[in-house]
Amino acid sequence: MKRQQQPQPRYPAHQLIKLFPANTWASQLAETFNVTRSTIGRWRNPATTLTQWEADRYAIKLGKHPSEIWVNWFDLA
Repeated sequence: MKRQQQPQPRYPAHQLIKLFPANTWASQLAETFNVTRSTIGRWRNPATTLTQWEADRYAIKLGKHPSEIWVNWFDLA
């Protein structure tokens, strides 16, 4: 019998955008996170989510732990 995998947690990408002033240009955000401007456009959609690995990577780019951005963050350690 095949073991069922637990669903992996997802984190709203727009939480990253909310850390910046509302008038921050997409190009500035894209440079900060090393992504494209179109990615920033997708992140502005509240339905867009990140994997735990992506969330961790982008939080680190801001010098933060993911739990400082997403209150439902968990650590497997």
